[in-house]
Amino acid sequence: TNDAYCPTLMAQTNSELPSGTGAVYELVIDGLSADAVRAAMRTGLHAASRCSGLTLITAGNYGGKLGPHHFHLRELL
Repeated sequence: TNDAYCPTLMAQTNSELPSGTGAVYELVIDGLSADAVRAAMRTGLHAASRCSGLTLITAGNYGGKLGPHHFHLRELL
């Protein structure tokens, strides 16, 4: 568990979540190419941005352990 992004641990740890956050979703996108992953992420970002109550969109790289690519969210918009 990434404590900083766990709503139930907000009072016990240094949280990175905005006050009032009640849920966090972690989405994993696998693709056959970097371009396919970029397209999926872009589509997801645009869809999420239309959801009411959304307070934060962020991404993790996990120190590069998941692969050689690093996708910057702002570059995808």
